[in-house]
Amino acid sequence: MYQSLSKAQKKILDYNDGNVVVKACPGSGKTYSVAARISRLLKDSTVPKKGLCVISFTNTACREIEDKLSNEFLISVPLSRPHFLGTIDSFINTFVFLPFGHLIMGCESRPELVGEPHSAWSMQRSEYDYNQYFDKTTFDSQGNLLAIAPYQAFHFNWNYFNADGKTINGNIANIIKSKYDLFKKGYANQSDANFIALKVLEKYPKIVQNLALKFSHFLIDECQDTNDIHMKIIDLINQGGNDNFMLIGDRDQSIFEWNDARPELFDQKFEVWDRILLNENRRSSANICNFITNLSSFSEIRAVNKRVKDSALKPEIAGYILPKKETKKDKTIITVEESHKSFRKILEAFLFECNENSIPIDKENVAVLYRGAASSRYLGLKTDAHAFDLIPWLKNQYHVKAVIKGKHLYELGFFNKAYRLLEKSYFEALHRKTNPLFYCSAQFINDEISIHGFKKHRNDIFKFINTLPATKDKTINSWIKEANKNLHLKGIAIKFNVNEQLGEVLIDDYFGEDLNSERLHPFYFGSVHSVKGKTFQAVLLLLGKQSARKNYQTILNLAPENQNSIDREELRIVYVGLSRPEILLKMAVPDSDVNIWTEKLKSKAIQ
Repeated sequence: MYQSLSKAQKKILDYNDGNVVVKACPGSGKTYSVAARISRLLKDSTVPKKGLCVISFTNTACREIEDKLSNEFLISVPLSRPHFLGTIDSFINTFVFLPFGHLIMGCESRPELVGEPHSAWSMQRSEYDYNQYFDKTTFDSQGNLLAIAPYQAFHFNWNYFNADGKTINGNIANIIKSKYDLFKKGYANQSDANFIALKVLEKYPKIVQNLALKFSHFLIDECQDTNDIHMKIIDLINQGGNDNFMLIGDRDQSIFEWNDARPELFDQKFEVWDRILLNENRRSSANICNFITNLSSFSEIRAVNKRVKDSALKPEIAGYILPKKETKKDKTIITVEESHKSFRKILEAFLFECNENSIPIDKENVAVLYRGAASSRYLGLKTDAHAFDLIPWLKNQYHVKAVIKGKHLYELGFFNKAYRLLEKSYFEALHRKTNPLFYCSAQFINDEISIHGFKKHRNDIFKFINTLPATKDKTINSWIKEANKNLHLKGIAIKFNVNEQLGEVLIDDYFGEDLNSERLHPFYFGSVHSVKGKTFQAVLLLLGKQSARKNYQTILNLAPENQNSIDREELRIVYVGLSRPEILLKMAVPDSDVNIWTEKLKSKAIQ
C-alpha cells in the first residue's frame, strides 16, 4: 500500500509523535503523503479512540484528502467521530466559536455567522451608517480593527489614528462601536469568529485543555496560509497539552495575504520544529520545474514523474500588444481591438499546440489563467463582479444580487447553494418594503417553519423560484423587468430594483468568473487563485502590465530584500499559475515585459 512513497514521503508516514513541519514543493504528492499518514495512524490501537484532527484551508483541499483516503487507502469517508476532517474555519466554528463565542460576545444565545461565505450582509440605514461595514472589517489578534474589503468599500480614507498618532480616528471608532453592538446581538462574520475564538481560548484555559486532549494528532495542510490568529490558536492547543502537530505546506504558494495570511509564520515553525523537505515534483516535466525554480525558495525542484519528466516541450513567453491610450479633447480613448487580436493569436497557437500533442481541450486538461480583472476581459468577461465602481446593486437592495445569483446557480445545477440564497433573499425582499434594515437570520427561517409548517414554507419558496425567469443570455436590466412582470402576475408582492445605468451586462458575464460558464470557452478559465492545488496538462498564463499595486517590471527590478510583502505575494501568485501544468506551459505578457520575464525565469527551458 505504501510502496510508491518516496524516501522523504515515508518520513511523513513513519514520523513518531512530536511537532514537525513538512515543506513541500508543487506537485510533491503532499496530499497523498498526508492521506497515507492518516491511514497509518487510524490503524494504531490508541488513535481511533481519541480521534485525529485533519485541517486544511479550503473545502476543495479537504475533498482531495478524502478522495485519496478512499481511492488509494480504502478508508471509509467522510471520517466520523471522534475524528475531524475539515477547513480551519469549520474547526474553529465547531469546537470554539459556536459553542463558546457568547462568552466573549455577550449575546444571550448561540451566535450566528453572517457575511460571505455564509450569507449576504446589507444592514445600512444611510450612506454613512457604520453597520454597513460589519462584514468588511474584523480585528487582529491584538484587537485592532482591520479592513477586509478594498478601500473603495469605505466612504472615508482608512487612517487608523488622527494626526496626533495616538487617538483613534472617529470613523474607525464608530465602526468598532458598531461591531461590538452587533456582537451583542449575536452576529459575527467568519474573520470575527476566528478572532472571538482566540479570545475564548486565551481567557478560558480549560477549553484549550479539553480541545488539546480531544485528539491524538493534529495534521494541518496548506499551513502556509495561516494568519496570526490561526497560528496563535495552533500554539495555544499545542501548549495546552497536545504536542503531536504536523504542519504541511509550501510557503511559495501562499497567495492569500489579502486575507492576512502570513507565510513567515510557517517559516518560523520550520526553523524551530523538526522538519521534512519534499522537493520532488510528481506533476510537471523537468523543463517546467527548471522554468519555475527562480520563483521558488527551493534551491532545486526535481521532476520525478516518469510519464512526463522527459517531455521535450519547453515553456514559452509570448508578447501581446497592450491597449492604446489616446487623449482627445480632454478625454482618454482606449483602443483594444489590436490588443485583443494579438492575444487571440497567442491563444490560438496555444490551443493548436494542445491538439498537436493530443491534449484534450476541456476543463480538466487545459487552463487559461489570468491575474486581475483587466486581464480576464481578454477571455470574454465584460465586467468584474467585485469592482466597486461597477456594482449595480442599490442600498438595502443587495438581496437582488442574491436572487439573481441564486437563480443562475439553480439553472446550473447547484441546487443546495441556490436554494439557501433564494430562501433568504425571498424573505428579505418581502420584509424590506416596510423595514429596510430587515436581515433574514437562520433563526427567522426556523421561526417561519415552526409557525407555518415545513410544507407550506417549501411550497412558498419553490413558487418564488419557479416564478423567476431564466437568466441565460439576459442582461441584469432585462431580467429584472421580466422578473417584476412575472411576480406581479403571480400575485407575489415583491419588486426588484437596480442601478439601470450599470445593469446592461449579461448575467452570464457578471457571474462568469465564479461559474466558469461552458458557454464562453471549452477549456477552464479563471484566476490563478481559483486553481490552487489543481493540475492540468496544459496552461496558458495571462499577465497584464501591472499586478494589483505596481508594474511587474518594477517588482522584478527590485532585489528580493527590497521587495515588500505585496511584491513577494504577486510573484508567488505567478508561481502558483506556472506550476499547474504537466507538460505544456505558456505565458502571455505585454511585449515590453518579455525580456524581463525571460531574464527572471532564465533556465534550461528557454535558453
